[in-house]
Order: sequence, then structure tokens, then C-alpha cells
Amino acid sequence: MVYEKLEKLHNIQNVNNFKNMPKSEIHPKWFNDATVYCDGKPLCTVGSTKEKLKVDIEELKDQRLRSVAELENYRKRSEKDQSDALKYGITNFAKEVISIRDNIERANASILDEIKSDEKIKPVIEGLELIHQSIISVLDRFEIKKIESIDQKFDHNFHQAMVEIERDDCEPGTVVQELIPGYMLHDRLLRPA
Repeated sequence: MVYEKLEKLHNIQNVNNFKNMPKSEIHPKWFNDATVYCDGKPLCTVGSTKEKLKVDIEELKDQRLRSVAELENYRKRSEKDQSDALKYGITNFAKEVISIRDNIERANASILDEIKSDEKIKPVIEGLELIHQSIISVLDRFEIKKIESIDQKFDHNFHQAMVEIERDDCEPGTVVQELIPGYMLHDRLLRPA
């Protein structure tokens, strides 16, 4: 049987020399680069098949590691996207609420001091103040913070410059007037000051 395989593998015409040889003397290296045939057609070379299988195993290990890493990255991205959606999903609503806060603050500022002391207007002013306080508490609850700008160094990440005013009592690049207050939603800019 072994001799017939050798005859097929090495295309040896005369196997009689090998038939007399003890099996222990047949060198295993003879099989390493032997070509395996099926119906007269070569299927593969035994030695190259071993090497190919080793390469295939390494490629499959690499593919598996890459797939595991890609799946882990996808999981982390999904968790971050989900947390960002929960954290910043109220952005458009928050922009509307801060404009309401701005309007209430403008309304309070526009009422003259002599009118504030009038007993007929006092309930309206107290109502405006209650609405203002409730809006501030809602904004605080959702971590919408007002950006402090006056007497701060100009920062293009938080401020939008409209006019540059020269003053001797402060350093250049210091914000001295705020037209519209800016707001942050958590760590993101909602509206520049």
C-alpha cells in the first residue's frame, strides 16, 4: 500500500526497489512535496497544503480578531450615540426656552422702577419674576448654563464678536458688553454670547 502511494505520488515507474525496502527506511520527506491526484488530475501538493493551511489559519485568526475589534468599536459607538441622543436630544427645544428666558428678562428690565412700586402692577411683576425663576430652574435641571461673558477674555469658542470697543480701563480682547447671552448644553455650545 505504501509503495503504491509512493508510485502515485512520485510517478515512480518501478517501485520494486522500494518494495524490498523496510518501511523504516522510507524517508517521510518524500511525501512532503508529493502531489495528490484524483482521476488523473492534480488536487494539491502535500507540503504546500500544510503551508497553505498554516497561512489560512493565521488569516482566519486575524479576521476573527479584526471582527471582534470591529464589533467592540461598533458597540462603543452605539453606546456613545445613544448617550449623546439622550444628552443633546433637547437642543432645539432648549434654544426655544432660552429665547423665552431672554424675552422675560428684557420685559423685567424694561419696566421702570417707579412703575414697579405701583400696587396695581405689582402682581404682574411678581408673576413675571415667578415665570423667570421657573424657567431658570428648568434650564438648571437640564444642565443648560448661561455663559458668563462680561469682563472675561474673548474666546471664539463661546463668544461672537459684533463690535470692538477701545477702553483704557480693561485689557484688549476683554468682553465689555453683551448683546445676547450665550448658553451651554452640558459641554456643548448652544448659542454663542
